[in-house]
Amino acid sequence: MNRLSTDTLKAIPDGVETPRYDRQAAKVGIVHFGIGAFHQAHQAVFTDDAMAASGGDWSICGVSLNSRGSKDRLGPQDGLYSLAICDKSPSTRIIGAVKEVLFAGESQDAVLERLCAPTTKFVTLTITEKGYALSGEGQLDLENPMIKADIENPETPSSAMGYIVLASQRRKEAGHAPLTMMSCDNLPANGDKLRGACVSLAQKTNPDLAGFIKTLRFPNTMVDSITPATNEEVLETVRKAIGLDDKAAVQRETFAQWVIEDDLPEDRPDWTTAGATITKDVHGFEMTKLRILNGAHSTLTYLGLLANLKSVEDTILQAELRSFVDSMIRQETISTIDAPQGLDLEDYWARTIARFENPHIRHLIEQISHDGSQKIPARIVPVILHHLKAGKVARHACFVVAAWIVWNQTRRADGNPPTDAYLHQTKERLPSAKLSLADYVDGFLNRDDIFPNEFQKESSIRASIHTCASEIKNLGVLDAAKQMVGEKS
Repeated sequence: MNRLSTDTLKAIPDGVETPRYDRQAAKVGIVHFGIGAFHQAHQAVFTDDAMAASGGDWSICGVSLNSRGSKDRLGPQDGLYSLAICDKSPSTRIIGAVKEVLFAGESQDAVLERLCAPTTKFVTLTITEKGYALSGEGQLDLENPMIKADIENPETPSSAMGYIVLASQRRKEAGHAPLTMMSCDNLPANGDKLRGACVSLAQKTNPDLAGFIKTLRFPNTMVDSITPATNEEVLETVRKAIGLDDKAAVQRETFAQWVIEDDLPEDRPDWTTAGATITKDVHGFEMTKLRILNGAHSTLTYLGLLANLKSVEDTILQAELRSFVDSMIRQETISTIDAPQGLDLEDYWARTIARFENPHIRHLIEQISHDGSQKIPARIVPVILHHLKAGKVARHACFVVAAWIVWNQTRRADGNPPTDAYLHQTKERLPSAKLSLADYVDGFLNRDDIFPNEFQKESSIRASIHTCASEIKNLGVLDAAKQMVGEKS
């Protein structure tokens, strides 16, 4: 079977939408770090729609920092790929916004050339939480190996921040307009954190440049669309729909949301027409999504894995776990959020449950479990701290932290450690998996690079997490969760 490409695009059957603009004429205006399934299914689609609606030189150069897999999949297809919508009304369309894909490991000069081109206006990022090399306090971790390498060799960057700092310097020297940097990762205040990381890195190599970078645009954003990893079933569905082989196809649900802080240059893609929300109150949307949707995802993930379940749908349909997460969100989480005007949080949660129940999309919880050391502090810990200020213990949220720690010890003891880049980098600080559960929990809670000071000094929090961990271990996660809900009802 022929493969999707510019040459075979004309063979796409009627009924499958193809790019509605001149791909060949559109110049690259965006460099994206971390090109993978989520970017392909989300920001690239918004940009595809923006160019279809209003034109413009907004094609994307996708950059992979750590692997050439994306280049191998997308390169032979001229950047074209299929988006399979897996929902009540399934559909397939061809996305054309990605025009070029580079692997930084073999094309560093080409990446820098693209970043410094006068036609490039935006840098966007989906490098996952670990890609920002932040400490538990949200500051740049100067001991992170890639950051140390960037400090020692600033002209040959390793991290996305290193590339941004060097490109900002070269563009300033060449008299080119500054770039706008947009993080699209699930980090609170992601633009602020990216700015802080870039400024901190520049201060170590070029203090004058650090002051300049501090003045650039780093709008905060919030992104949302459930995008499971592509599997063979999706690839076969796409083959049947387009009549071609597509090794870069991605899947997602119908729902997609992109909220961008109103700190953008006038010259920008028509993302608003494409469905994005430009607002001064990204924080409200961000907290809603992080604490409700992402918090529920992490809750279902670690509890579901301890119950030997496989997918989000499997887990939300399990009675004890559904009751637990519903009780947690309604009783502990919602009260911590200042909702954006017009957004009903109870309704948002009800719609989130319906998204989790989507039978047409299989989102594996093993995939969601990756890098828990970066996700738990952003999604669950703030709920605990909020209630602590009122003199209360958020026991459901403590239960989730306990479940993550129990699962971590269980996996490490079995010789199958979780996929967590930060824990791997700092494994000398991990407690031995052979310790008693109580000692293992203490070892985790004492890590000030993951948990805030309150987790070291507040006996109420520590006692709650210890009790929950013991109940999970002794009763099993289902009975322990059921008991927790019974106590609260």
